[in-house]
Amino acid sequence: MDRLKIAVAAHCFAGPLKRSLQAIAQSGARGIQFDAQNELKPAEFSETGRRQFLHHLDELGLSVASLTFPTRAVLYDLEQLEPRVAAIKGVLEFSAQLKARVVAMRIGRIPDEPQAEEFLVLRDVLNDLCRYGNHVGATLAITPMSDSAESLKRLFATISSGPIGVNFDPANCIMSGQEVGANMRALHDVLIHIQIRDAIRDLDGSGQEVPVGRGQVDWEEFLALVDEAAYHGWLTVDRTQGEDQAGDVTRAVQYLRQVAQG
Repeated sequence: MDRLKIAVAAHCFAGPLKRSLQAIAQSGARGIQFDAQNELKPAEFSETGRRQFLHHLDELGLSVASLTFPTRAVLYDLEQLEPRVAAIKGVLEFSAQLKARVVAMRIGRIPDEPQAEEFLVLRDVLNDLCRYGNHVGATLAITPMSDSAESLKRLFATISSGPIGVNFDPANCIMSGQEVGANMRALHDVLIHIQIRDAIRDLDGSGQEVPVGRGQVDWEEFLALVDEAAYHGWLTVDRTQGEDQAGDVTRAVQYLRQVAQG
């Protein structure tokens, strides 16, 4: 039995949605991550439209694994904060309606000082969002930037209104000079989504994303860590660079299954 729940990021498959869905189904993936800002917008779907869309996915053997919601400002930027929070709440509700229940997003670098105004604003905003997510049935998955596991857990300790978790991306660890295995173990209890990307880090300290299997992530060890964490959620293959993103992602799906099978 296939033990991996592998999804792919829809943006890697350019073209009309119907054709992209067919290509994704043929890739071997069983889930899709959609960008709720640019690809699958809540305002464009009626209740009937959502039902028809989910039925079509089901016919293809696919599910919505998660949504992402890119924002133009950090979550503690007070300018236009109210409409930004309202938009995120709309995406949380949309995620639950699509049976995905996970919204992955960046919040900006976590402020170092817990008593700083920016940290307190971030705490209050996240508590508000988590309270709403708990109400509608969806959870925020924070995608770290260069934040350490300690910083993430210190922030999460201040969130008491509802569930919150991490969207773990091993490529981010590589490019920020962090150890993948140590971070993964430190975040075992808050993993709710995993983004599959690979990367290399040069001697000068710069990092670069590369196709899965061609970077510095030890995928055999990584999948062992996934098992160790008793993580049973989606692993979403993504590619943000390269001239053949769909091909790279499809090959990554096959590569992961080969590694998992030994």
